[in-house]
Parts: sequence; C-alpha cells; structure tokens
Amino acid sequence: MKKIIAVILTAAMLFSLCIPAVSAEQSGNGCDCGITPTIYVGPLGNTDIYAYPDTENEKTLFRPDTGAIVKIVLGILPPLIWLLATRDYDTFGDALIKVVYDAMGDMRLDGDGNSLPHVDVKIDLPTETSHGIGESYYFNYDWRLDPIEVAGQFNEFVQHVKNLTGHDKVNLRASSMGGVVTMAYFREYGYEDVDACIFQCCPILGTDVAGDLLSRKLALDSKALLDYASTGIPPYDFGSAALNVLFDILYYSGLVDTVYGFAGKLLDNLQDRVFDELLTPVFGTLLGLWSFVPDSAYEEAKKINLDPETQAGLIAKADYYHYEVQCKADEILNDAVENGVRVMIVAGYDVQRTPLVENMYNDSDATVDTKYASAGATVALRGETLGDSYQQKNCECGHNHVSPEGDIDASTCILPEHTWFIKGMLHSNCHDGIMEMYNWFMYTDEYYDVWSNPKYTQFLENDKPNLRVKAMGNFAEGAEKPTYEAGNSFYDKYLKYAAPVFDTVTGFLDKLMAA
Repeated sequence: MKKIIAVILTAAMLFSLCIPAVSAEQSGNGCDCGITPTIYVGPLGNTDIYAYPDTENEKTLFRPDTGAIVKIVLGILPPLIWLLATRDYDTFGDALIKVVYDAMGDMRLDGDGNSLPHVDVKIDLPTETSHGIGESYYFNYDWRLDPIEVAGQFNEFVQHVKNLTGHDKVNLRASSMGGVVTMAYFREYGYEDVDACIFQCCPILGTDVAGDLLSRKLALDSKALLDYASTGIPPYDFGSAALNVLFDILYYSGLVDTVYGFAGKLLDNLQDRVFDELLTPVFGTLLGLWSFVPDSAYEEAKKINLDPETQAGLIAKADYYHYEVQCKADEILNDAVENGVRVMIVAGYDVQRTPLVENMYNDSDATVDTKYASAGATVALRGETLGDSYQQKNCECGHNHVSPEGDIDASTCILPEHTWFIKGMLHSNCHDGIMEMYNWFMYTDEYYDVWSNPKYTQFLENDKPNLRVKAMGNFAEGAEKPTYEAGNSFYDKYLKYAAPVFDTVTGFLDKLMAA
C-alpha cells in the first residue's frame, strides 16, 4: 500500500512540475527572439456590428450585407423616381429615413452611451505565439463605444499578447481611429508595456469632417469632387487612368454640376429632417465618432446634437475623452517619450478631402486633416503655400521644419522631431515601402527621429507604384542624399507622356469655363 501511495505522490509531484513548464511553453514566457511583438490597432469600421449575434435572428448592421443594401436601394428607388417627376421631397425623405433607420438604427447608443443589449461585435483573442518582423496581432473592437471603455479592452489585449509571446513589451501601430484608442490607453494605463508606437494618419486632434458634419456645416463643390475622385483613385494602372478621364468628362460636360444642383436642392429641402430623424438620433450618439470632433467644433456640436437631460451619461463620457485625452494630447505624447516610448507620427497630405463639408479645402489624406493627424502642424490650404515671407514659428530646436514646397511648418507639432509627412498618402493606405520605414523605426534600439536617416526625412513623397517613399528635403547636416532609380511603372509612363497632354487640355477647359 505504501508503495502505491508513493507512486501516486511521485506522479502528482511530476505532474505539478509539468504544469508551469507547459504553461510557460504555451504562453511563450521568456521568449528571447529579440523581436518585440507588434499590435495593429485597427481603424473605424474595423469590426462588423451585429444585432442578435449568433442567434437565428442575427442581422449585420455594419457593414450592411448585399441583401441589406439591395433592400435600401429598392426602398428608395420608387420615391426617387417620384421625386424626379413631382419634386415631392417629403415622400422621398420619408422613404430614405425609414429604410436607412431600419437597416442601421440599432447601432445607436442609449442616453448613458451604452450599446443596446441585443447589439454587439464578435471578437476572438489571438492564439498564435509566432511573431516577427512584418507580423502583427490585430486588435479589433466595437468602434461605436467610448474610447476609454475600449482602452480597457485594449489593455487586456496587450497583457494577453505579452503572455502569449513571452515579451514584457509590445510595439503598437495605430491606424486612424486606432490612434484614438491608443491615446486613451496611454491616458488610462500608462506607457510601461510599450516599446515603440506609430500613429498612422490618426485624428489625434480630431478631424473637421466630424466637426462639420455634427455642426451641420455642409457644402458642395463640383471641382473639389473631381479632385477627390482623381486623388482618391490615382492613375496607377490603365483602369484607374481611364476612370480619371471619365471623371474629367463628367466634370467638363457639366453633368457633375447638374447632379450637384439636384443634390443642393435635396439638402435645402431635407437636410434638417435627415439630421433630426436619422443622423443625430443614430450616428450622433456614437462616442467613437465624437472622439473625432476637434476642439474648435466640440461645444457647438454638443449643443446641436445632445440633450443634457436625457443623454447626461453619454455627454459625460464624450467630455472625458475630449477634455482629458484629445485636449491633453501634448501632455500624453510628451509623457510617452519621457517614459521611453519611441513615437512616430505619420500624416498624409496633398490629397483632396471629403467634398461635403465647409472645411473641404483643408490639406489632408482624404479623411483626416494634416494639421490634426500631425498633432499640430501649421498647414496651408491644399494647393496653396504659407507665403513667400513665412517664417518658421518655433526655432528653438535650431532645425528647419518647413516643407520644401513651403506648405507645412512642422515646428508647431507636439513632437516636431518625431513627425513625418508623406505627400500623396491616402488615409491609412500603406504599402511595402511605407512598411519598410515602419520596420526601420520599430525594430531599432535607438530613438530615431526625422534627422536620423536620409531615406526618411521629415517630408517624403509617396511613390506607391514603385513601392517606396522618396525623401523630398530637410536633410540633416552632412547627410548623404539618397538617389533613386527611375521608376518604370504605368504611372511613371503616364506622368511622362499622358499627364502633360491632359494638363494642357484641362487647363484650356478651365479657362473656357471661367470666361
């Protein structure tokens, strides 16, 4: 009997010793690969929103599936035809508001800023322990919710990845709204778990699209629409080049102005109704969208959209993010640097922004204004410069932070030495050449800045067809300027042969239209 008990006890002891060993192997504790795991913090819309998920009544609220889109189109098509024939705007407005509300209305948050109980997202934690350069763990989340609440979920995700990989720190690459979540995370949970952080086209200080929309400051401009289409779909191949020609034909034929004239009448007749009955009660409750509103528009937008009595809880959450995170971005970013986090802020510019709001002429990456994504740069309106007599505002660093073309002064950024600008970079649109720059930044033991590498100066040109970025200027003293082989893409040939012809023709047409 004693022998049997001894055998049992010995087996138990061996089993107990194996438990931590297995756990360590599964969690990756003590990984010595030397490559810090990277977490990609996704943008707005990164996760589908469901009503009654995982039940027989499951319905996709966002992104609507094909069936839902067809239902919306079929719901508004007859009233649209009736509108064209009779100018009956109210009947069309009734149909438009009803079909969109039926499809997406349950996305709204209640007066305390909480999701309706039957609406949720589907998120699984990663289980793969493998990690390396170019690999990342994707953090997706319910982007409707309070960024502070999401930051709590993100903190749990960070701890999970650390345990999974056996590293005591992670790298972060935040894209668009991912920057909002990251800033909230830094504010609430500090910096000790992060080695390097890249903010890619993030509304760190908001975006005027959100501010203008929630302030009901809409505007239409057919030329801006043409620019938005052509810069949003550059002629990188034959198909996109053909689309650009089509855009020009539609614009110079007057068809765009005709459509815009009709759209203007729709706004005049239905704007208040659509806002009051659809946009404000549904999308105007989403705290994720409120985190995009810049300080200049915030209080006015609140007065227009939110009720202090019935939405006090929602307002409190919106206020906390706005005043404790967005308005303290300088404090948060500087504290991150002081606590050893290597920070890279990347802003796109020279792309036409959304041609629907009054601030459509701001320079941008098509979605986020360059001045906000860069956390404070002084930026001329798109197509303009700061002026021949412009002087850099902050000179204490002794560096030149004015762009070679004179349209951006980066000296006013919160982190001027750690903010890069990429000309022609569409919102959060990344390619191998940009990723090469990110990897150079993340996987280094030194705190690199805009002067460290002549390949990656503060102002870069996005050469997407050739999968590279090209330094435009502002080199460190004594730096060897890089040389670039001539590109051989379709776009390079287009610029050399076709663009001069199109520019001549469209220039002539512009003069003709202005006469």
